[in-house]
Amino acid sequence: MAEKDKTPKGQKKSRIININFVCSGNTCRSYIAEAIATYFLKTIYFKRKPNLKDRVNIGSAGTDVLFTEIPVNTFRVLDIFEIPNIKFKPTSIDSLIIKSSDLIITMAISHKINIISRFINTDKRKIFSLLELSNIILYIESENIYKRGTIERTTPAIKKPTININIKNGIKDITSSKFSKKTLFPLQQPDKIFNRSGLLNQLSTIDNFFQKLRIIKDMGSESIIKPQIIDIEDPFGRSIDKYIEVAKLIKENIITIFDYLFG
Repeated sequence: MAEKDKTPKGQKKSRIININFVCSGNTCRSYIAEAIATYFLKTIYFKRKPNLKDRVNIGSAGTDVLFTEIPVNTFRVLDIFEIPNIKFKPTSIDSLIIKSSDLIITMAISHKINIISRFINTDKRKIFSLLELSNIILYIESENIYKRGTIERTTPAIKKPTININIKNGIKDITSSKFSKKTLFPLQQPDKIFNRSGLLNQLSTIDNFFQKLRIIKDMGSESIIKPQIIDIEDPFGRSIDKYIEVAKLIKENIITIFDYLFG
């Protein structure tokens, strides 16, 4: 028998944040991403924001799971980075994982396309490749936007801005032909959203997360950012050096994403 809900009457149940990483076989890239994300939450972000503890679930899955064992090099590279291994068998992506996820981070654009084509009723706006999401966040926090003061609603549209952003693996040129203050800051009081002492800091940590996620979704849906997308290479069957390269890229971009979402 299911345990009775002990939430006091009239009080909302605490919302849980569900984040899932997805690759092909769930034995290398998404496994490494889950292990790194889980470790960082426990050792960094839960300490910074104690009320996040037990409120964030990290998982992973594969679009085409063929093997049930994790390659030795996956364990080795986590040992090199001093990240504890996680215990599980590779899991295939399914409708339950898709539905329960607030954010799905894929290792390649092909995984994103695979999910969208197979699960046609899913919210496409919550699915990003790792580098795509990191790039959007760096765009949000770039000097050209973040240091602006009060943003007037009457400010005319800015045409074709070009911003160079380093996303850990090279300099990207980001250009948009359809760009306006209204689409970039879709909420009612945009001047407070990007003010560190403003609206976001007044919200609870969980509400803060979903507010930021909404900003990311709105930016993605408006196609404001159209970077050259670079996938995280699959290291399966390759040397430990390739695993190290892949794990480093995954780690750096998870830090960028988590610093924004949980910062």
